Amino acid sequence: AFFWVGGLPTAAITDLASTPGVKIKLIDHADLVPAMNRKYGNLYVQDVIPKDMYRGMDADNKQATVMNLLVTHQNMDEKTAYSIVKAIFEHKEELVRVHKEAENFRLENQKKEASPIPWHPGAVKYFSEKGIKLQ
Repeated sequence: AFFWVGGLPTAAITDLASTPGVKIKLIDHADLVPAMNRKYGNLYVQDVIPKDMYRGMDADNKQATVMNLLVTHQNMDEKTAYSIVKAIFEHKEELVRVHKEAENFRLENQKKEASPIPWHPGAVKYFSEKGIKLQ
């Protein structure tokens, strides 16, 4: 048994599921999301890993998904933080070529309540320009 956090598909899990004699069983745990959000903040959403994601899965897996956070030191200058966020969102297709999970980087997912820590002013500036209000 083990626990992992990673984008889908996760290469190591794909490799494991493809190993002769190994059958993976993912345990549903989406029902824990409300309690996790109460304890840790609104970082989690209910999601499904489709049964065709990994070899040998018999059913969809209802699970908790954690939001991806890009965290920096509060003293990073605004211009640098702005440039990083801009590069991520304006060159998303390049990131998707590296890992499919980058398809989920969406402006509409950027919400004030999605972060347990304050948003960096550089990120706030970029998202504000795109019509996303974080403050």
